[in-house]
Formats: sequence, C-alpha cells, structure tokens
Amino acid sequence: MLKRVLICANPDLNYIDGSSIWAQTIALATAATATAQVDFIAKSTPERDELFGPLKTAQHINIIDGIKHQYWQGKSYKRLSLSMMAELAVALNDIHAYDVIIVRGLEIATQLLKFPEILSKCWMYLTDIPQSLADYDDELRHTMQNIGQGCQKLLCQTEGFKVLWQELIPSLKENKFNLYTPVIPDIPKDLSSITERPIHAIYAGKFKADWMTMEMVDAWPIVHNQIASSELIMIGDKIHNEPNQPNYQQHMRHALEKTEGLIWLGAQSREAVQQELQKARVGLSWRSESMNDTVEYSTKILEYGGAGCAAILNRNALHEQLLGADYPLFANSTEEFSHQLIRALKEPDVTQQAANTLQQLAERHTFSTRVNEIKSWLAQVPDIPKPAKKTRVLVAGHDLKFFTLLQSKLEASGQFEFLIDQWQGHNKHDEVQSRKLLEQADVIFCEWCLGNLKWYSHHKMPHQRLIGRFHAQEVRVPYMGEANWNAIDHIGFVSEHIRKQALDTFEGFPIEKTSVIPNYLDINKFTPKQKTGEARYTLGMIGVAPQSKRLDRALDLLESLLEKDNRYRLRVKGKNPLDYNWLLQREDELAYYQQVFKRINSNPKLRYKVIFDPPGDDVNEWFTMVGFILSPSDFESFHMAIGEGILTGAVPIIWDWEGAAEIWGKDFVYNNKEDMMEGISNSTQKAKLNASFWSIDVTSKWNKLLR
Repeated sequence: MLKRVLICANPDLNYIDGSSIWAQTIALATAATATAQVDFIAKSTPERDELFGPLKTAQHINIIDGIKHQYWQGKSYKRLSLSMMAELAVALNDIHAYDVIIVRGLEIATQLLKFPEILSKCWMYLTDIPQSLADYDDELRHTMQNIGQGCQKLLCQTEGFKVLWQELIPSLKENKFNLYTPVIPDIPKDLSSITERPIHAIYAGKFKADWMTMEMVDAWPIVHNQIASSELIMIGDKIHNEPNQPNYQQHMRHALEKTEGLIWLGAQSREAVQQELQKARVGLSWRSESMNDTVEYSTKILEYGGAGCAAILNRNALHEQLLGADYPLFANSTEEFSHQLIRALKEPDVTQQAANTLQQLAERHTFSTRVNEIKSWLAQVPDIPKPAKKTRVLVAGHDLKFFTLLQSKLEASGQFEFLIDQWQGHNKHDEVQSRKLLEQADVIFCEWCLGNLKWYSHHKMPHQRLIGRFHAQEVRVPYMGEANWNAIDHIGFVSEHIRKQALDTFEGFPIEKTSVIPNYLDINKFTPKQKTGEARYTLGMIGVAPQSKRLDRALDLLESLLEKDNRYRLRVKGKNPLDYNWLLQREDELAYYQQVFKRINSNPKLRYKVIFDPPGDDVNEWFTMVGFILSPSDFESFHMAIGEGILTGAVPIIWDWEGAAEIWGKDFVYNNKEDMMEGISNSTQKAKLNASFWSIDVTSKWNKLLR
C-alpha cells in the first residue's frame, strides 16, 4: 500500500529560486520512490509551468490549489499566508490521515505545535532559523525544543544544522535525524570538457543584495572587454526589494537589460537551466561576507558541478570543508571576484580542476541517490491504522446559529456525521423525533444547556456520551439544575466568567467535567478591508435584542459625540427587535424598544444619525463602513460581534460587563462615557485577537471532545 504524504512548504512555485526548486524536487523524489502518493499544497494557483509542469505530469503527485474557495468558505485569496497553509494541512490531514507531512518553514512548524498528533507525523526541514545558538532567546529556544521533540523526523541540510539541533535539544536521539542535503539532477555521462565550451559565465537564481548580483553585473563590462567572445548568461526573474536600497529593483532590472555582453534569459524551466549550465565554463555563487558563517550551502554550487562547470564562491569554513582549502576559485571581495572570473574564462586548466572538484561533490547529491534515501525513510514509517467509522453526533437545540460554522469545519475532517434535533424553544420539542434520533447517535451535543440537556440527560443510553455548550442565559433558568449530572460527560463554556457563574449557581457540578472553549471566530471569513472615509466616525452594533444589549447606552454615547462633532453616526445591523414574537409578548421588553425608537425619532440630533441595516451574511462588507464596534450590554458570555469587528480592523468599545476585560483585554473596556469618547476621538490602537480564539484552535478542541 502506498504511503500518503503531504508536502506543506513555504515556497511558492510560481516564483523560481532555490527554495521553490527544493519544494519541487522533494515532491518529485518522494513520488519517484513508487511507494508514496504525494499531495502538494500550492501556495497560489499554479500558473507557471517552469516548476509546476513536472509536478502536473508526474505519477503519484496531486497538486492541491490551496486558495480554492472550497477550503475557505467561499472566500477569495490570491495567495496563502503561512498560517493558512498550516490550517489547510490540518484540515487535509483530518480528511486523508497522512502517514507523513513534510514541512518547510518555521512559521508553519510553529502553528502545528497546537496539533501534537499532526506534529508527530512531520518531517521538519528548517533553514529560516538562527544558525548560532547565541541568537536564540528563551521563547525561540522553547519553540524549537517543542518542534524537535514533537516531530517524527528532522531533515538537516548539513551536519552544521544537525549540530545546532543537538545543541538546542541534547536529548534528541540519532534516529531523529536524516541529512537532506541539496539535490541536483542526475549527472549526464557525456558532459563537454571546459575547453569544448563557449566562453560563458552563468548565474541562475534570485537577484538580491546579499547574493551580490548587482556587483557581478557591475564587474562584467571590464571582464567582457578583456576576453573576446565572452558572455554572461543570467537566469531568473525574482528581483527582491531591498529596504536599504530603495531603487534596487529598478537598477537591477536596468543592468540586466542594458549591460553589454550580458544575456538575461529571465525565468526558465529547470531543464532549460541545466542545458545552459552544461554549455558554461563557470557559475557564479559569490555571496556577501555577512553570509560566511552560514551552515547552509547553496544548491547552485552542486548544480554547477553536476553540469560540469566550475564555480566562483566565497572562501569560508563550510566551503573549505566541502571542496578543500586548495580549491582554486574562491573569492571574498570585488577585486578577487573580478580576478577569478577572468582567470576562469582564460585559464581552462584551472577551471577544469575546479569543475572536477565540484563534480565529485555533486555526485553525492543526485536525484536518484535521494529517491533511494527517501524510499528507505518511508519504509521505516509505521502504517496508520485504518480510521474507525465516523462518530455520529446528534446536535440538539433551539438556536444553532453559533454551531453551524463549527459543524461544517468538523464535518470537513471526515470523522463526524451529524444529526440535527431542532427544538422549538428552551423546553419544547418533538419527543418522538428526539427518541428516534437518539437511537442513532454515538454522542449527543446540546447547544445551549437548557431543556435539551435536561431531557437527554434522563434519556441517553449508557454507551452514549452527552456534551453541552453553555452560553449565558442558562444561569437564569432551572434546566441545568434539573438535569441528571451523572449522565453528563462534559460541559464546554464559552468564557471563564460564565463557567464561574454556572458553578456558583449549580453548586456541586464537577469542575473536572468542564472546560472553556471560546466561540468559533472564522479568521478567514472576517478579514480587514479598506474602510470607507466615514468609518472613522461610525459606531456599529450587531444585534440589539433583548434590552440587555442596551441600545440606549449606545445612543447616550452617540449624543455626546455629536455635541463635539456632527460627523458621528451609529449603524445597527440585524433584525428589528419588534420582529421577534417572543419580545412582543414581554411588556417590559416591548415598552423599552418603543421608548428607544421614540427617542430616536423625536430627537433632531439622532433622527438621521442612527441607521438600521438589515440582517444578512454580508457582515464583513458592512464592517468596511464601521470604525468602532460597540458592546454596551449589561452582560455577555462572549459577544461574537467584538471578535468579528477586531478581525476586520474595527476598534472595540466595550462597557465593563463581567468578564469583558478577561476576554478582550482591558485596553478596550471602559467604566465611563468620557473615557470612551476620548478613546474614540484619539483612537490609534489596533486590537489583536487572542490566539486561543483562532478557528483552527477551537475546532481542534471540539474535535477531541466529540471523538
């Protein structure tokens, strides 16, 4: 049976450089073992065939277009962020149960620390890390230790990286490590000798300050004028921005296009690059002196060697270890580089000696060699047991709006099947239907701990698990106290202060049967967008019923702001309170809203400054008009609108209801109207979402509870 392998690496194969070639190569080599089926996450839609082309035609490789709408609830993205790549890897693993997940990139690896089961499948290849132990602070050292101890394998590009990991985590065993040095195509047997080649120097890769590409081009005219028929071939199209050189891109492009004797071929397939290398005498791999302490070496020097040409590169400890101190074409300054380039093009005996040395090194890094190594590594990976049948979860409740999105995420894992028992009220349901559904369930999930929890706690069967989610109003009604607590396996609370209230009210319920899991905030659905010009003066509320939401407080704040600046307004999104049948049957609630609407309509200041927007699934767009999201409530369990507002770039203005500062941070919680007005008038702060609210974290916690 083929092993299932997922590759989740930070390079984008629509851009050609050494890291993207690495990602392509490890996918091709893993598939070429004929023992693995490879899923490859594309960071952006595959558009260029230089690197994607071979993946599209290879057997046992499936390219996953990571930005497809199906992965992000219809949301459109041009390119995945690294945190989104980690989130997608988690979701794909829930569906496919991979044997191995190959990860490149520290940020992706760090995100996966929240998923120990997935981390334990990972082969980690990290080069975007400090290469000296002295550069690690306590936090980064702790992160690296968790990654190293939790993953299945550490793939190290060099012995230097292996030593670094061993210094960070002395307890790691030898079998945790595999050397994954750079890989080059298999070496042809009929390579031309240096004297048989045209007088070409070549560079292939990114254009970047530390890669000395501008200095290479600047040096070329002098070399070209001294050597007849000489040409410099440059390949690649990735020109970096350089913060300390504002016009670097413009100058680099101009030099590539206008320098005499230089031929810029732009982006090329790997096969086309190999053909050019095999015609060249010397490759250019000179780097900034600041890079001499690296333990990472360039794939390009191996590709030059594999193509039978020499290379000019820095003299440093790594290169002397690889090639010997007597390698003839080291260069560590502009003068040395120019001298060695002239020498390499004029003295074929010296160039051939260097090419032979490089080829001996390259022979240890060929594609076929790596395929055999990966095949042996995969053979050591134990088979994952076949997944058990899906857990059948019966969801019961009168209001499932907070659960619907979470349900879709859990369904996407492939581990759950959901049945819905829609109640008509807190304690009203079709008992015949509930009994029928109960017979089919493995787990009962009560959304809101009301009459649904009470009924199921007295009717569930011994083999079934009963789990509830407690919001807030449950404290004010008796159903939780009337439930059979012995039959309840777990209660998840949306916030800590609600858990404290509940345990005080329902004294004796075991705290070990509880946890705090925030409401699901969809970080992909709610995203920052360009605000309208009026947003700076616009307050917003989502949902203003029941009266404990305190629309009157929002009006008080608006009135005071209008006294200072008549540009302020309040937008209220959601259902009209008077459209709720239950509200019309409560005299106090009805009287409250009649008074509020009378106040708005009779006050010239407010009448045209309060805008009621209809309900709908366009909240993210609505937030483009809103600069401040209000929470003037008497009490809340969590208040989703605040989290949604923060995700879209709105500034929260929160009255000091119990638990508010604990959930959202004290910087945006106020005790009086004057401080609120100052916070709005002088707003420069941006709110950040607590990491525990991330949708991927919330989903993982419920996944474990329900399985």
